[in-house]
Parts: sequence; C-alpha cells; structure tokens
Amino acid sequence: MTKKSLLFIGIFLLIIGILIRKLTDFESIGLVLIIGGVACKTIYIFGKIKTGEYKPGRELYFLFIGLILFLGGIYMRKHDLDFFIPALVLIIVGLSLKIIFIIWFIKKLKDARIKDVENNNTNLSS
Repeated sequence: MTKKSLLFIGIFLLIIGILIRKLTDFESIGLVLIIGGVACKTIYIFGKIKTGEYKPGRELYFLFIGLILFLGGIYMRKHDLDFFIPALVLIIVGLSLKIIFIIWFIKKLKDARIKDVENNNTNLSS
C-alpha cells in the first residue's frame, strides 16, 4: 500500500464516520471510523516526518489550536454550553485552522519535492 493511499483511506474513513454519526443511530460505529481515519492520517504525517519529506514547523500550531477549538465546540454543543462564544463559532474556526494546516502541509511537501528534483537535475548535469 502506498503512503498516499493511507492518507486517502484516512480521509474516507473520517467522512464516512461523520456521516454515520449524523445520519444514523450508530454513533459508536461512526466514532470508531473517525478515530481510524485520524489514525491513518497521523501515521501518514509521521511517515513523512520519518523519511525527511516533511519537517514540522509553525503550521502545527494551527493544527493543535484548531483541534482544541473544534473538539471544545463539539463538547459545548453536546452539553448545551454557550458561554461568550457559541459552539458553532468554535467548530468553524477550528475547522478553518485545520484546513490552513492541510494547505500549509501540502505546500511544504510540494516545495520539498521541487527542491529534490532541482538538486537531482543539478547533480546529473555536473
């Protein structure tokens, strides 16, 4: 199995898990699929770190803060807690920060690939 397929399986499991939780009464099955999807995506990211294709940086702040806001919003929504910020606002801001992380992550991977190709072309022409 290629590493990219692990990422796409993770995304697929995450989406299916969310749909199952929202559209059916099988919340525990949906939760298992969501956790499996998150695990696949995490393994993919750690694999990229291990091979040196990805060097973590400041974008991880977007991921961690986004996760905290997203999970906090879900908790607030489930327990009907609305303080000074509505739960939906926390969920939307959290998801937005996670999307920023994904875009930044992909950009770093592409930049690293382009740099590797340029280095290989330089080495071949020498």
